[in-house]
Amino acid sequence: MKKLLYLFLVLGLFTYTSFAQELISKWSFDQFKNTLVSENTTNKTDQLLGFYDSVSGVRGNAIWLDGYTSYIKRDKFGQNLPNNFTITAWVMLEAYPWFRCPVFDLRINEKEGVFLSIKRDGTLTAGFGQPINWVEIDGPRLPLKEWVMVSLVVNQNGLSSLYLNDKKIKEIENSPVLRRTFNNKLTIGRNAILEEWWDYQYTVTDKYSFLDGMIDEVYLYGNSLSSKQIKKLYENQLPLPSVTLQPRVLPSGPPGIGEFGANYTRLNYTKQWDRLWRVGDYPDVLIRFSENNCRLVFWRGTSFVPCWVTENGIWYTNEWAETWGPDVTSSAEPLMDREARFSHVRIIENTPARTVVHWRYGLIDADYNFVAKDIDGRGEWADEYYIIYPDGIGIRKIDLYYSNPLRKHDWEESIVLLSPGQHPYEVINDPEIILANMDGESHQYSWRNNLPIEMKKPEKANIHVVNLKSKYKPFYILSPEPFESAEGKYESPFFRSYSAALGENYHPDSVPSIYGWWNHWPVTQLPGDGRWVETNDRASHFNLTTFTQWKDYYMDERVKSRIMLHGMTEYKAKELVPLAKSWLNPPKMELKYKNKVFYEPAERAYVVNELKNGILEGKLLATPNQPAWKPAIILNNIRIVNPKVMINKQILKPDKDFKYGIVKELDQWKTIIWIDAIFDENIDFLISLKRPERNRLKTALKRPYIALKTALKWP
Repeated sequence: MKKLLYLFLVLGLFTYTSFAQELISKWSFDQFKNTLVSENTTNKTDQLLGFYDSVSGVRGNAIWLDGYTSYIKRDKFGQNLPNNFTITAWVMLEAYPWFRCPVFDLRINEKEGVFLSIKRDGTLTAGFGQPINWVEIDGPRLPLKEWVMVSLVVNQNGLSSLYLNDKKIKEIENSPVLRRTFNNKLTIGRNAILEEWWDYQYTVTDKYSFLDGMIDEVYLYGNSLSSKQIKKLYENQLPLPSVTLQPRVLPSGPPGIGEFGANYTRLNYTKQWDRLWRVGDYPDVLIRFSENNCRLVFWRGTSFVPCWVTENGIWYTNEWAETWGPDVTSSAEPLMDREARFSHVRIIENTPARTVVHWRYGLIDADYNFVAKDIDGRGEWADEYYIIYPDGIGIRKIDLYYSNPLRKHDWEESIVLLSPGQHPYEVINDPEIILANMDGESHQYSWRNNLPIEMKKPEKANIHVVNLKSKYKPFYILSPEPFESAEGKYESPFFRSYSAALGENYHPDSVPSIYGWWNHWPVTQLPGDGRWVETNDRASHFNLTTFTQWKDYYMDERVKSRIMLHGMTEYKAKELVPLAKSWLNPPKMELKYKNKVFYEPAERAYVVNELKNGILEGKLLATPNQPAWKPAIILNNIRIVNPKVMINKQILKPDKDFKYGIVKELDQWKTIIWIDAIFDENIDFLISLKRPERNRLKTALKRPYIALKTALKWP
């Protein structure tokens, strides 16, 4: 019995020893030195490039690759693979690759050598051989956010197999023989050779794809492991450690209601993504509101495209100026500016009465090329101004500096943004869009029920509401007037739907949504225009209405301007008609002392350029058909500190009933007063200048003693 036991022990030791002796290379990722990582079998060191982290793995430490820059490289493998060999690796994916990305790649050409890889939809795949005899094996989709072992067993004398954990998932016969691999480049976590990236609307050549996740215990054996040996390798690592990851959520600033206003800040996404950016602490702009938890976000992760965020965290944008044509790869728009090379944002005004944010961007394609170049070689640019009042409603003014008056542009698309893991059904109701006109007629549009391409109901619609799963919903209002532009001739604003069916010529046969759902933006740093969502592992967006057109506000030989009233609201579409009337057909303001006043739609405000007697007094001739919805007054060349405001002889309380702001411009002051009330009948109003700064010098000349005494009291 003892002899038999001894024999078993010897045989077991021999089996283990022969098993271990076949190990050609092993990367455990337990030892790092600067930009080098140890290969434990030969004691060689390989280059570790890009941004990476050392983290706890299935055994000891693992390497965390960022999906953008990091991988392991050996320029010359230095040996030849035998006819029979095995590759095993432990991987934990945070997201599937942008395009096919190898875990292990030992190729010299696209179809020469060997790779063990993951496709863009998460399926496991392997390829090996040479140009005249190349095979590929596909397996199942890998899970996200958990450790799995992937293996490729190559046997030139029998069956070659692909394994997931301890299960054989695919096998082939007649395996090809590899050529010499001595001079081949080896990469782990990135393709060894430049490859073509194909997309539905955009294809680029000579690109690399990087693994987004963790890798541990990469083994290369010089023999074909059996199923029992694969199973043993897997079981040796059990129990697997649990994985705790920082949620990938689009950032919108601190939680809760905050003081109204715009702030420079830094909105972080993930550690891996954040450190790609060469920025300081204030690259982004965030507008918060004191009466609700909505916000307006200008974030570099969207190329500074402004996004409304609902009280429960749903992101939405009204798009930007966009063009297309034979001189552009797919389209030219700020979405393509992944690195924000030609896009920036700044705060122009920031007072309790309103904030004004300026967003400037270039119309470029995915290759960072300007299109529609003028005779001076310059392309098209746009300035957008977001004039926002404390109620979360304001003006979007688009100034497009164009090259050709006949060139068509897209000016508005309704787009909902999603964090990784979200599905459109989680954030939007059915029906998705409600359109209304100035008569209060409305029509609902459902993407789940015979959606028309042209949205013609109700007649002369100009009010657009997005039915998100939130209390506050994004809306915009346009001029209902007929117009003719480069985009066409219309009797009223033109609305067009967008759905998955409209993209059937370039999306996969099977898509997980009825919407036009894409993940080439936001957050993504890689070029592309049209990557249709197959899995919701990445930040993404889906389109609702597209190519919306309406009347130009202004146009000359260099610039076209359009304006919209937009914001967040609790009102239904037809209930926004009074707001639309107050903007499109505001009540007349009559002033005493013959002061001049006019209404500026691009500011959503009455403008007064001078005052007489230091008082603004008059009537606002509001009616149900010409209401005044929380009116704003801009007093140019006037600085008022602590103004006194009266409506129908009732004193309004500062901060509660009205807000005011003082802005210093280059050569003048201006005061903005915003009244938090809705009027549908005539009112008397008075705004008293308690400190008439512009008249101080004149007073001093007339009454030196009094002026001096008063001035000494003023700060």
